[in-house]
Amino acid sequence: MKRWGDWLAGGLCLPALLALAVSAGAQDGAKAPDRRMQAEAHYELGVMYHERVFESLDQAIAEYEQAVKLKPDYAEAHYNLALSYHTKAKLGTDDRTLYRKALAEYKLYLKYSPQGDLAAKAKQNIRAVEARLRQ
Repeated sequence: MKRWGDWLAGGLCLPALLALAVSAGAQDGAKAPDRRMQAEAHYELGVMYHERVFESLDQAIAEYEQAVKLKPDYAEAHYNLALSYHTKAKLGTDDRTLYRKALAEYKLYLKYSPQGDLAAKAKQNIRAVEARLRQ
């Protein structure tokens, strides 16, 4: 099965990716795509927007928020949402609200994937955000 990132690498534009996700499985009278598939599409869009940090960070946040709304235990989406909030707070004016949101999302990543590939980095980022909030 082709991953969403593969479709993008093949030249499919970002808005078309979400349209593909929504229409996937809806052909020939089949039922609408499941929440997991939709969450993965939003996650992949978030990754692509996140890679364009300065121009698309808000779009990345919106996509990651949608992904975790559709699949609340989506650990990687929580991590990337945390990282997006964290990055936006650092690039902006040290927005404490964004730091608190980042902290909550890093903790959700650890809740859903305590031994995951990003667990050590999430813990490191939690310490950094907590230190920033104590200032």
